Order: sequence, then structure tokens, then C-alpha cells
Amino acid sequence: MTGEKLLEYCLEKKGAYLCFPFGEDYTVVKLKTSEKRNGYIFAEIFVQDGEAKFTFSTTADDAIFLREAYPDAIKRGWHCPPVQAKYKSTATLRLVGEDMTKKFADASYAHAYSKLTKEERENL
Repeated sequence: MTGEKLLEYCLEKKGAYLCFPFGEDYTVVKLKTSEKRNGYIFAEIFVQDGEAKFTFSTTADDAIFLREAYPDAIKRGWHCPPVQAKYKSTATLRLVGEDMTKKFADASYAHAYSKLTKEERENL
């Protein structure tokens, strides 16, 4: 799956929107929240060393499992501070395939969605 196809897939999700808080070369997809909370990031798509990459969120246990099961393809979140590193992983798109990439995007979206308040969910 290409970064462009992944971006399209993520933006089809309810309440998803595009932003560039880390610069034009680092695409971020957020889930809409109240204005006070400024959205939740659920997908980060970028190119590093010529490879399309995707940073996504899961539970801490799932992140450990994925990194151990796919050590060449999935690493600790590339740019994440230590407090986020246990939840965020970065996958090399070429190495994980389309089905797995979509599953990671879905899981990351669900993780962000679970943090929404009832009011935010109703306003999506």
C-alpha cells in the first residue's frame, strides 16, 4: 500500500481530517474533537530514508507484540517521546502489506475514538 492510498483510506473515516503540525513532509490525520482538545492523531504518514512509513497507535501490549512479531517491519514510534513510545509504532509500508496496514489504521482510529467524550462522538 502506498502512503497516498493509506491517506485516502484514513480520510474516509468519520471525523478524520488532515493537518501538518510537523511540517509539509509529514502528513498527520487526526480525529475531530472539541476545539479545546485540538483532535487526536491516529495516523502519521511520511517518507524516511526513501521508504513510506506509517506511525499508528495501539494498546501497549499490542505494540510490544507487533514489534516482536515483525521486528524488521515494525519499530517503536519513530519520533515519539518516551511517554507515547509504548503505544505508538512505526511500520514500513512496503514490508507489512495492504491488509495489515488497514488493520493498523483501523486499530489506531478505534484507539483515538475510545478517547472521545460522548458529546464529541455525537458531533462527528
